[in-house]
This record gives sequence, structure tokens and C-alpha cells, in this order.
Amino acid sequence: MDSHRQFYVFALCVCIGFIGGIIYEVFALLSFPFCRKGKRKWVRVIFDMAFWLTFACVCLISSYVFRFPALRAYMWIGYLLGGILYLKSLRRIVAFFQKICYNKFIKIRKRQQYKEENLKKVEK
Repeated sequence: MDSHRQFYVFALCVCIGFIGGIIYEVFALLSFPFCRKGKRKWVRVIFDMAFWLTFACVCLISSYVFRFPALRAYMWIGYLLGGILYLKSLRRIVAFFQKICYNKFIKIRKRQQYKEENLKKVEK
């Protein structure tokens, strides 16, 4: 295989690794309602295992669709580099907005609890 084709495969693996980071965020978001304050860690483990199985399927399907050669070390390095690029770039943005949404949700929930407590006091 010529080096031009190897670079193409490596670049695609980096993109797939980046997409894997986005897929992980989806799984983390789905597991959030089930994992509160460190409870039910087994649910987190199940979602992590589901992510790794999904990511493995994405890697296999993409290697078939794009007709990658046999599994090579630079492909794994590409997946890893794509994941690291996601963590260092887009993950920070997603975490920032996730924190904002979480804080808004908590404020709304506290307001509702405060209103319910005041209604109970008024009824007495």
C-alpha cells in the first residue's frame, strides 16, 4: 500500500475517533438520569460497555465501507488521536454548555420545591 493511501486511512481513523468522542457524550447523557451522586455505578459500567461495543462496530463497519487494509497499528493510533482531539477541543465546549443546562435545571427545581413548600404553609 502506498503512503498516500495510508495517510488517507489514518485521517479517516482520526475522524472516526473524533466521532467516537461524540458518541460517548450521547451515552454519558443517557446514563445521567440513572446515576445520581455516585449511586448505581453498575449502570455507568453498562453504558460504558455499550459505548465500547458500539464504537467497535463503528470501527469495523467503517473499515469495511472505506475498504481499509488489514488492521494496522497506525489505525489504532488514529482512533486514539481522534478521541484525544475531541477531549481537548469540542469536549470543553460540550461540558461548558452541559454545566449551564444543569445549573438552570437545578434552579428551576429549587424554585418548584420552594413554591410547593410555601403552598403547604399557606394551606395550614
